[in-house]
Amino acid sequence: MFRHAGPGRLGNPMKRSQTLSRGHFILLVACVAGLAVPTFQGKSSGEISKPPADLHLYLLIGGADMAGRADIPEDAGKIIDRCYLLNDKNEWEPARNPLNRHSPASRDATLQKLGPGYSFARELLGRNKDISIGLIVHATDGVEIDDWLGKSETYWGARKRTKAAMSQGTLKGVLWHQEQAGGKAPDGYLDKLRSLVGNLRSDLNDGNLPFIAGQVHGGPELNAQIARLPEAVHGTAFVRSEGLTTDGGTNFDTKSQLLLGQRYAEQMIRLQAAQSESGPQPPTDIKFIDPHVHAMSVTPIGLRAVAQWMEDRNVERCIVSPLNHKGSRPGNEEEREAMLANFRPYKGRIDRMCIIDPGEVATADEAVTLLKREIADGAVAFGEHYGVGLMFDDPKNLMLYDACEKTGLPVMFHIDQNKNMVEPGMARVDRVLKMFPKCKVVAHAYWWRQLQDGTCDRQLREHPNLYADMSGQVVVNVLNRDRKYAREFLIRHQDKILWATDEGWWSFGNRTRQMNQHYTFLEELDLPDEVRHKIYRGNAEKVYGLKREGQ
Repeated sequence: MFRHAGPGRLGNPMKRSQTLSRGHFILLVACVAGLAVPTFQGKSSGEISKPPADLHLYLLIGGADMAGRADIPEDAGKIIDRCYLLNDKNEWEPARNPLNRHSPASRDATLQKLGPGYSFARELLGRNKDISIGLIVHATDGVEIDDWLGKSETYWGARKRTKAAMSQGTLKGVLWHQEQAGGKAPDGYLDKLRSLVGNLRSDLNDGNLPFIAGQVHGGPELNAQIARLPEAVHGTAFVRSEGLTTDGGTNFDTKSQLLLGQRYAEQMIRLQAAQSESGPQPPTDIKFIDPHVHAMSVTPIGLRAVAQWMEDRNVERCIVSPLNHKGSRPGNEEEREAMLANFRPYKGRIDRMCIIDPGEVATADEAVTLLKREIADGAVAFGEHYGVGLMFDDPKNLMLYDACEKTGLPVMFHIDQNKNMVEPGMARVDRVLKMFPKCKVVAHAYWWRQLQDGTCDRQLREHPNLYADMSGQVVVNVLNRDRKYAREFLIRHQDKILWATDEGWWSFGNRTRQMNQHYTFLEELDLPDEVRHKIYRGNAEKVYGLKREGQ
């Protein structure tokens, strides 16, 4: 629907008195020039170099053995070629031991010595001469695994530094080594380790981020749980402590730290190879329906790009939702006719939604008139409904829900911090669902963020007219925190969940991310075939009334 011009649219620097001598002036110029060019500690001026823009990043977290308590051999004190260390200013410098010296979580800088990161990096660099590595070492001692969970200062500090580092590279994996008091495993250690993996993957936007845990010295109960991690969480591994020795206490000695780092590297290489043996592919036993795609539908080539993307992603049918972007939503009658002409060749394959912004109409009846015209011209739903700057149950929004219920159009809505806003518990959503019980409503975006407190589960149970599409990174982030719960949730609400992508003209080419986010994650949950069919296509057919040609 094109935009309807209805009612309501709307220091004083201090001067030095002394005269600079020629020598002082030269020195000043040199200092200023030095400020303008990044330098790295540990290299002479002739060796200064910037790190490349495509660093392979690794996050090293845990306790004293990850921080390093072993003596540093003389030959391990030099700079590691092609390896960089994130410092306390979130800047890169050439890496050299001790690698944990910049960790804000470190309690005593004098204790930082040799950890596994040194030989880990050297082993990876030795195997691949074409890469450079960036290390984010954020280890501390005197804490338990509980201190790495939730919104602890330790965890959020590591998260913040890693996100800063990711502006200059790709995060390739995480190394974890956390000894426990007395070597005993706390209750539910494996579950806590699973939560840590899920949190990192969600917060760092990589549902398959390789994670390797290291066994400890003298902790058979703890090591037994660590060894079970690969069975419990995909894309993980562990390194054995067998054959490693200590310095007389509980921390590994120099020889063992060097060996431990090599073991981490071997497991990391194995995990990465398993992920890249064959690029992820869509399942072939079922044809997908994607009810949430964005396109430049007004332009001649906009839907051609969608059709090509569908072919590559095994999507049999999709629904395009207009955005308030020139070329996506018609701005006048001429553009509307052009859009309709673009859709005609794809009848039965590419359907469309329509939209009215709150404030573009003065009454529900006016909205009904516009929507009936859209339905006559092929619209199958209303969305993506943004409600910019409005609470979810604002009267302007209620007017649109009323019109959609009267015309029989399902509504797909968006929630975030300034669109269709809600409070914890989403009582405003409950109110709208109760006011318009015959209107099918499809949730999207930040609605999923209240999964963990039970609100999403409750609303899907209580409201027969509520559904939810799985499009957007936020869905995978939330579900990936606890895959066991995610699987149970999807099976429980198998008649209410719709597979969807929220991909658009700006993102069609990002194949690897799309495979991991929209296909691999769900397939790894090992859902029953009946549930897969409902989520991947059946529920979209039901909610949006999609019929095959000839029906």
